[in-house]
Amino acid sequence: MKANLLPAALLLTTALVATPAVAADCAALAGLNLFGVDIATAEEQVAQTLPPDPMSAMTGGSPHPVEVAAHCLVEGKIDDRDGVNGRYGIRFQMRLPDEWNGRFLFQGGGGSDGFIAPATGSVPTLGTTATPALRRGYAVVSMDGGHDGLDASFAHDQQARLDLAYAAIGKVTRTAKALIRARYDTSPAQSFFMGCSNGGREAMMAAQRFPTEFDGIVAGNPGFRLSRAAVAQAWDVAQLMPVAPGGDLPQALTQADLDIVSAEVLAQCDARDGLEDGIVAAPCAFDSGTLDGRIAAGKLAALRAVMNGPTGADGRALYSDWPWDPGLSSPGWRAWKLGTAEVPSLALSLGRPSLMTLFMTPPQDTFPAAPDFDALARNVSSVGGYFDADETFLSTFAHDGGKLVIFQGMADPVFSANDIARWYEETVANTGPDVARLFMVPGMTHCGGGPAFEDFDPLTALEHWIDSGEAPDMMAASAPSMPGRGMPLCAYPAHAQYTGGDPALADSFACVTP
Repeated sequence: MKANLLPAALLLTTALVATPAVAADCAALAGLNLFGVDIATAEEQVAQTLPPDPMSAMTGGSPHPVEVAAHCLVEGKIDDRDGVNGRYGIRFQMRLPDEWNGRFLFQGGGGSDGFIAPATGSVPTLGTTATPALRRGYAVVSMDGGHDGLDASFAHDQQARLDLAYAAIGKVTRTAKALIRARYDTSPAQSFFMGCSNGGREAMMAAQRFPTEFDGIVAGNPGFRLSRAAVAQAWDVAQLMPVAPGGDLPQALTQADLDIVSAEVLAQCDARDGLEDGIVAAPCAFDSGTLDGRIAAGKLAALRAVMNGPTGADGRALYSDWPWDPGLSSPGWRAWKLGTAEVPSLALSLGRPSLMTLFMTPPQDTFPAAPDFDALARNVSSVGGYFDADETFLSTFAHDGGKLVIFQGMADPVFSANDIARWYEETVANTGPDVARLFMVPGMTHCGGGPAFEDFDPLTALEHWIDSGEAPDMMAASAPSMPGRGMPLCAYPAHAQYTGGDPALADSFACVTP
């Protein structure tokens, strides 16, 4: 028997009406009467150091301990129910600081979710030193996307698919804002969403499906066309496996092969930004023909097919092509495309199960030995229709003053930088030039990593944009892999061009539009 028959919107409205005006203390939040919400924990927390985010590789969250001030920790579950193949519901964690700045931040997840990252609001790049949102005084919430566990079996449940796609964002947002009102006796003055990878897709979905709920969005390396990116991962494996000795995918392209590719990218493109420094900041049309004879012909053909992206039988693109960047030889690129002897390719361990179970209708138990990519693309379009955050008409979000800051690694091996650039251009055309800014990060792989200026602070850039009305045209950045160096990240389509002076200083660069 169904738990209720009321529409979700009415349930959410009921939850808000039932919220008391204010909770006397943190523990009192456990007694809130929120329809469909079970609060398991409401406890005061002293200032402390929280451990590193164990899922930081998925979310871009902090791989380091995070110091936090005194706050109220609330944990609970929304819409607990008996599903098709198990127990479901949306677990959440919220931290409400004693010294609140009036702002709320929804922290995105990663992978296919199924876990709750510590709700600290860390800026989601692995190399960042930016202050987490909780330490800035934000109330921060995180969630598991509506299912518990990292395997894809949840996708057999219709509602679990919908919750991960977008519905959980609305449910958790309304619950979090109810908790804020109960704790502080007021609504948040500003609401933000920030995430990377699938958390970046969730961030874009927040602007597209919940345009009146958020004032500002930070979306990092967003899997905004996740269904088609899953097809691309299957394509990569199909191209690389035939040239892998003994079917050993990590050896399809050796480290020596990738080092040759990166060196040639640098030889052709490094100087275009005015400085030969291992960073390709300026646009460059790479000619892979110069690699002929330097890498085995079969391997090079497979790599070109990967970089050109999946195509159908008629040559039509099924996802996107990829930029050639020196970061192709870094561990982060290998982790997704090839894997290592110790850790399988994420295209196999994460991408294939997601493609088969989450994006196929109905879910499939086995993957075809010779996949028909046209058929795969047609199949995933059904789920992709509600799962992919690819809308470009954001008129309500823009009208209400909403702002969107996107950052993207040029060497991201799972979500193409070329794809998000096209989305950005279409959004500017369809919505206008004042709603979004895109920052490309040369050399960066997925949510950090690579030979890149990956230490930057998009949350501060977003705060300043909303408070001042001045859109950011650059973000100062430094490179953990190149200590002592700084360079600006420029708002697309501009890039950082060296203008003279000390090459280690960001002031020696200017943002130039080609």
